Amino acid sequence: MKTLLKFDLPNLLRQIKTEGISIRRRFVAYIISAIALVLSLILLLLNLFGIMNPAGAQIMHTLDTQLSTYADSIKRDYNKTAAHAISFADQLEAGLQNFLTEQNLPFDHLKNNTEALSALQGALYDTVYLNMQLAPSSGAFYILDTTVNSRSEEPLYNGIYLKYINLYSESTVNNDIALYRGSFSTAKGGNLTFHSGWSNEMRTDFFDSCDSAFDDGTHYILSPAVEIPDTWERARYVYVPIRDPKDRIIGVCGFEINDMYFQLSKKIIDDRLGALIGALLDKEHGVYTGQFNSGSYNAIGSEEVKITAKSGIAAFHFGTERCIGKTKDITLGDNTFTVALMIPEAQFDAIVQRGQMKTVGIFFAVVLVMFAYCMFMSKKYVAPILRKIDQIKYSENDGEQLKIREFDDLFAYIEEKASVHEEQLKSLETAKIAAEEEAARARYAYEKALEEYELAKSEILHLSEESKNEIVLEDYEYFLCNLKTLTPQEMRIYELYVEGNSTAEIAAIIGIKENTMKYHNKNIYAKLGVSSRKQFLRFAALKQIQDKKGKQSE
Repeated sequence: MKTLLKFDLPNLLRQIKTEGISIRRRFVAYIISAIALVLSLILLLLNLFGIMNPAGAQIMHTLDTQLSTYADSIKRDYNKTAAHAISFADQLEAGLQNFLTEQNLPFDHLKNNTEALSALQGALYDTVYLNMQLAPSSGAFYILDTTVNSRSEEPLYNGIYLKYINLYSESTVNNDIALYRGSFSTAKGGNLTFHSGWSNEMRTDFFDSCDSAFDDGTHYILSPAVEIPDTWERARYVYVPIRDPKDRIIGVCGFEINDMYFQLSKKIIDDRLGALIGALLDKEHGVYTGQFNSGSYNAIGSEEVKITAKSGIAAFHFGTERCIGKTKDITLGDNTFTVALMIPEAQFDAIVQRGQMKTVGIFFAVVLVMFAYCMFMSKKYVAPILRKIDQIKYSENDGEQLKIREFDDLFAYIEEKASVHEEQLKSLETAKIAAEEEAARARYAYEKALEEYELAKSEILHLSEESKNEIVLEDYEYFLCNLKTLTPQEMRIYELYVEGNSTAEIAAIIGIKENTMKYHNKNIYAKLGVSSRKQFLRFAALKQIQDKKGKQSE
């Protein structure tokens, strides 16, 4: 921790600015940058395709899969119940006609005939009881368009309505049965208990619209979830019409699927998400009601739910509680219902959070693995390169190869260049020594020329006053200094002049033309800074005298 606290970022930046970045740090930085770029692109693609949150996407995928299965199960079960209801209606029609034939009564004469209606219930009881045992339901009933009390202010209808009591599982075997609607004699004959909301006859508005409901070939109707009168329960009803021989609807029969039975029979548990909340919903004025496979949502007064959908995800609003899930419309009978599958928002958020933590953990694990990989690659490849560079830098090469062709070729090239440079350095050292020797000789020549100049100067001082006036020391000094600039040919001509030869004689001796001789004279005069032959010969004679005196002094 103290080491981290001592980390001096400004100093590091200053060092990088002045000294640059080492190959190892640069290598690690490039690899990490590449990894960061790849991860960023992956995250961008995940975001573009809507799977940035894999946990949420998996939940929705699971709900989609389970919803399809759940909807098929509901459709299959209700169609099965409807098939039982149609068979139930056929049996009731046959039993009713047999009873009327035996009693020699038309159907209309059953109204206000208490004795006949009680006998009819006794005759049809076994049919109701047996079909209730066979069908997946919580109750069975038949209602005939007749009554024992036609003078009642509210229309009443006669029939039998049996219900299971104390449901505790989907299986209704050995469950007690209660008489919810029917006569005393029916309860006595079936050895039944009376339901707490028992009444002799039933109230229904079915017959107000039954003809129009079944005139288009509809075989059965599944009702919305409604409250069962005089009870704390709600239920759906599968209705099938009962017809007389003239095909006139004289009654209705079917089965009850109450909230408890739906809850027990439609449970769904996912291995990953746990218990899911399923529902069969009815929509009216933008508000959904229906049955749920959870008791907390089936309480009367709390079943209303608003649904908002976005990007294929449905949010279910139950007052202060919210769920997240999926919906699917199905057709049962001649009506459309909505099947929903959901989980509480808190549960959804918890799973998503766990998924996000897992994703973050995987992300950091990948980053750590990549960082470790970078360090490993740095140690395996960059460190040997740096070691090789140090060996070359300090001339400690052991001949070991990196086994990386490009680098081995590079270092071989560097070593070859280093050998060439060493040879060049040796040549330069030799040339330096030669130059120093040449400089020493030139210095000696200069010193000798200087002595000659001083001698000439001394000689001139001894000349007559006339000679002093004719010779300019600066011109004579220039003459002496530039003798060495003459070419061999020009120096030969100079020496012949000193010996006293004329121009024509010198041309003949050297074997050149007169014009060429004039060209050489011109060059000699220019180099020695003389303007006439007289000045040239005077300076040459003076130098000859000085040379003789110099030899005598030696």
